[in-house]
Amino acid sequence: MRLSKGKQFLICTAVFAVLGAAFKVMVLVEGFTEVRPVNAVPMLAGLSFGSIGALGCGIGNLIADAFGTFNLTSVLGFFANFVAAYLPYKLWHLLKKEEPNVHTWKNIGLYVYLSALSALTAACMLGFGLYYFFDSWIETIFTYVLFNNFGFSVALGLPLFIVLTSDSVNLVCTEAKESKYHWLKSMKKSVLIAYTLLMVVIAAGVFTGWLPGNQAVAGFLNVISLLLLLYLLL
Repeated sequence: MRLSKGKQFLICTAVFAVLGAAFKVMVLVEGFTEVRPVNAVPMLAGLSFGSIGALGCGIGNLIADAFGTFNLTSVLGFFANFVAAYLPYKLWHLLKKEEPNVHTWKNIGLYVYLSALSALTAACMLGFGLYYFFDSWIETIFTYVLFNNFGFSVALGLPLFIVLTSDSVNLVCTEAKESKYHWLKSMKKSVLIAYTLLMVVIAAGVFTGWLPGNQAVAGFLNVISLLLLLYLLL
């Protein structure tokens, strides 16, 4: 099954907006976040449709926020959900030469790994984004975003992706575009390892309480993580 880019965008936007709005009543942090089964969508949208799916997730999140939590912080939500979808797409095609699927245990393991890294990235973008741009540190935001994204991506998204890539549906995923920055590609796997380790360090710092209290260290780690992330997204 092959879908046009227009249909890809509309489906991702509509699904994210409807599911996101439907669960606004299940509040976790007033004005910021709630129980979000919709967080299974970025992994599916990114792996299936690439940048178009990621854009649909970002726009869909803005639409969903209009039903109860829309404010300036919604800008962070747009970028976090875009990256949560686009990063797995880029990394899958960095690590594998085949179309995204979960037909083997290795591919399932890769899906789980990408779900975890995507969730950590979104949690950092929202948690520390609020801290640096809105002077508000809410540790539960980091925690809820992390476990919302990872939990629903695996518990709900993985079974759905199995169905979408099965022989009965056979969704044709968007092919990866060759980056024009060819000279960067050779180092990307090493950068991915460094980025993964850095995300783990930041998460450990949050859960043990020494971040973001140590502002100098937090700022340094977040700047480095942002640079590595941008490198991986090129």
